Amino acid sequence: MSTNRRAKIVDAKEGIYGATIENTGIRQRDKLEEAIVNLATVLGAKIIKRGFTARGSYIYSVDEYPYQSASNTILHLSRKIAGISA
Repeated sequence: MSTNRRAKIVDAKEGIYGATIENTGIRQRDKLEEAIVNLATVLGAKIIKRGFTARGSYIYSVDEYPYQSASNTILHLSRKIAGISA
């Protein structure tokens, strides 16, 4: 995919903005894991392994990729969907 076709983030004009409260009642861990499941499902993965480190954090492995944090797993999967290499 050409990089000039990718969406980009731009700053909005100054003003007062309303924001939705949708999903604010969901725990952060549950949001991250739902994003991982959704992205992995699009890629055809069946199993996502979750590990727990000695430092007390969760790590994930999708389709035998090395374990990594939730945010890095989400980034990795989203790049695969977008056809972007790291």
